[in-house]
Parts: sequence; C-alpha cells; structure tokens
Amino acid sequence: MAFASKDGNKVSGNKQRLNLSPLAQQIVAYDMFAFRETRLSTFINRVFEQFYPAADASISRMLNQLDGKLNKLLADFPIDEQVRKRLIHKLLSQKTGELIQKAALYENGESILITLNKNNFEYLTGQNVECQEEKYYPRLSKYLKCVIEEYARLPYIEREKIYFRPFIDEIQAAIQKEKQLKIVTQQDKVYSVSPYKIMCDPLSTVNYLVGYSNRYTEPEEEKRPCSLKISALKSVRMESSKSAFMKKSVQKQLSQTIASRGVQFMIGSEAEIRVRLSEEGIRKYHRFGHLRPAPAKEPEGNIFTFQCTIGQAEFYFFKFGKDAEILAPQELRTRFIKLYQDALDTYTSPPQKTVD
Repeated sequence: MAFASKDGNKVSGNKQRLNLSPLAQQIVAYDMFAFRETRLSTFINRVFEQFYPAADASISRMLNQLDGKLNKLLADFPIDEQVRKRLIHKLLSQKTGELIQKAALYENGESILITLNKNNFEYLTGQNVECQEEKYYPRLSKYLKCVIEEYARLPYIEREKIYFRPFIDEIQAAIQKEKQLKIVTQQDKVYSVSPYKIMCDPLSTVNYLVGYSNRYTEPEEEKRPCSLKISALKSVRMESSKSAFMKKSVQKQLSQTIASRGVQFMIGSEAEIRVRLSEEGIRKYHRFGHLRPAPAKEPEGNIFTFQCTIGQAEFYFFKFGKDAEILAPQELRTRFIKLYQDALDTYTSPPQKTVD
C-alpha cells in the first residue's frame, strides 16, 4: 500500500512541502544552475524519479533487495532452515535500524513547495504499485526529503550521473549495440557520434561522452575524436539504422589520444607550446596541478616547452596573467593578447549603470 492521508484515504493533490536542510537547498540550487534547470519542481521530480530505486532512503526497497541477496548467498550453505531464517531476520533487523537512523539524522531548514509530476505522484500514492515506504515514514513529504537529502550528500560527479541517467542509458545502449548517436548540445549544435566510452576527467569532476563525431548535416565529413560534457547535452538519440562499429585499432588509437591529451582536450591537434614563466609563474606552475601540461623537455632557464593542445594551454596558463608569456605558437600568443586587451577595455571603460 502506498502513502495515504491521515484518515486512510489516498493522498489528494500533488503539492508537497519539503523541509530541506540548508546543505540540501544549497546543493539543489547549485545543481539547478549547473544542469540548466530553472524550475524547482521539475528538478526535484527528476532527481527523485532517477534516484529513488537506488537510494538508501527507499528503506523498503533496500531491505527487499538485501533479503533476496542473503537468501541467494545462504542457499547453498549446509545449515538448518530455521537457523538460516533467524540469521537473515537478524541481519535485516540490523540493517533496518541503520537505515531508519540515517533517515532521522537529516536536519530541517526552510520549507519549499513543489508539485509532483504524474509518474511520481502515481508511484507514491497509487494502490497497485510497489511503493511500500509508508511503513517507515509518517508522511510522503518525509520520504521525498530523505531521498533528496541523500542525493545532496553525493559527490558532484555522481549527482550528474543521476540527473542525466536517461542520456547515459541511451549512450550505453548505443555503445553495446554499436550504433550511432544523434547529439544536440545546449548550443543547438547537432553531431553524429560513434560512441566509445563514458569517461570522467582525472579528478573525477565531469562526465564526458568520448568517441568520434562529425556534423550531423555533413555525413560525409571525416569523423574526429571528441569529448562532450554530458551536462552540456540537450538531447541524445540512438540511431538504430546507423552502425558505429569501431575497429580495435581505432579504439587503441583513441585510447592513446586520451592518455596523451586527457579526456577534456580531445578536440584539436597538439602543438609545441613555449612559455616564459616568471619566478611567481614557476611557483604557480608547481602549485596548480589541475589540468597542468607536462614539460616536453628540460626548461631553458625560465622558458618551458610543452606538447599539448592549444585549448589545454589556454585553459591552464591564461589565469597566470603577467606571470606567463606565450612565446609560441603565434596564434595562441595573439589570442592571449586579444583576451587580455578585451578585459582591459572592460575595466578602463566607465561602469555601466545598473537598472533597478
């Protein structure tokens, strides 16, 4: 039986008030911005729908799964049936207490009002569905809160996987079936992608779709290595009629490219980058490890040489300001000059008046 109102009748109306902790509210706001979602109810509904099957907060589901695992694990053990049942009951009782305690520890904060979508409302209140969480929660809103609180305490990269699970599932299906994907980005650019893997960067901060791609409107165009942020995609669709078979030699070459460039900088060719670093620039280089290119050879005094993509060099050295001077290639030096000049123009112009 699903959640019912205090008089035993089905919950009427799909509006719910959630009392989320300050941490959960902060994470929800951050992820809504990162995932380009403007509607709170839409965000909460999507997180709940994608996460409740795996959340510890779904106590009944977790206990049912554990019961099945324990019965399967102990099935072949030569022990008395009654002993086996008592052992499983003891382990389930212990786990029940742990899950109930975890759900009770989330603090309260400001109340927010959301509207459940049709699927979630039916799952939580329908009489012929699998939801049995009312055994452990006094109110539907308490169960919702605990699922969102648990989500908020996961690392960002795991939250990204949960929110974009429909995209990830479609990509994984295409990889398994060796089919092409039609990808539309948030900038409305459309690509045909032969998918290779879903990967994250070395610090596990962002999920990427890695493979070979070309423009969807130019099917004869040569496919090039690509890495697309999962969070920057607008739509993902497997094209069952288009093969994306990838030879082992091609997979090996792509793997080598990833190893040499990093998953973030698959696009663009490598170049020899020469940079003059000040003493402070050298200290910054040793201090800032994120996406740092490795020297291609021994420094010549304070001049360092790197073999990496122009994109990586720009991303890494631009924040050094006057402590890093690009010597080569000229196109990168020219780009730094333009970016710094544009910034200078902004700061030397009179500030624009704000509109009340």
